[in-house]
Amino acid sequence: MSRLLGACLGLALSACAAPPTSWHGATPETWPALRSALALERESRATRPWAAGVRVTVREPRSGRVIRGRGGLAVVPRRALRMILVGVAGVTMLDTWVTPERWRVAVPPLGLVRRGNADDPEGLPIGFLRWWFFTPLEGRLFAATFDGSTPTWLLRDEDAVVELRAGLCDEGRRLRVARRKGGRTESIDECRGGTEPTVGDHVRYEDAATGLMVDLVLESVNGEPPAAEAFADPDVQGAP
Repeated sequence: MSRLLGACLGLALSACAAPPTSWHGATPETWPALRSALALERESRATRPWAAGVRVTVREPRSGRVIRGRGGLAVVPRRALRMILVGVAGVTMLDTWVTPERWRVAVPPLGLVRRGNADDPEGLPIGFLRWWFFTPLEGRLFAATFDGSTPTWLLRDEDAVVELRAGLCDEGRRLRVARRKGGRTESIDECRGGTEPTVGDHVRYEDAATGLMVDLVLESVNGEPPAAEAFADPDVQGAP
């Protein structure tokens, strides 16, 4: 059940792991520039509530399955995330709700529901979702370097180590992230057009242990912030 739910929840994101970095370390001359570049990267993350229509593709290498769906993603940075995906037959295939204190993942066609509190369950990227959407790029900077003109940073976020690599992509800004915690590595490869969510923004997620890969593309961005009821506890709302 955990593996199946992990594959379905992976629909929320997507990524391939970044290649090894040629590490030379910061010098007293380059450290201030690297620290300032990280501050600008952090400031570029969305801070206002937003909602978008998404297209998602999941590839599960162990079974060879490829799952495609469309749906909606709504985010209040640092507070809540809700994503509902619908399959080709119009059936809800995934309903994900995450807050800093609680989470719920449901796969209605299979009658599967899992719930939790502030935990980071094995087999589900709840901890990664919380870090990515609620505390993006947070952590204590302890090392950095330039690969040519491309900055790379190493952060420590409690018992996780996070590697960030900035760069450029066709749409604009690229950011590759590898988060390692307890022997588990999860990665994001993001390409976005600006500081706010933009149509065409693309994210890839990968769980190195399972090989699960998920692609998510923003197909539309709502001009108005999401309604507050979108973030209510689905169980209170009577969801399956």
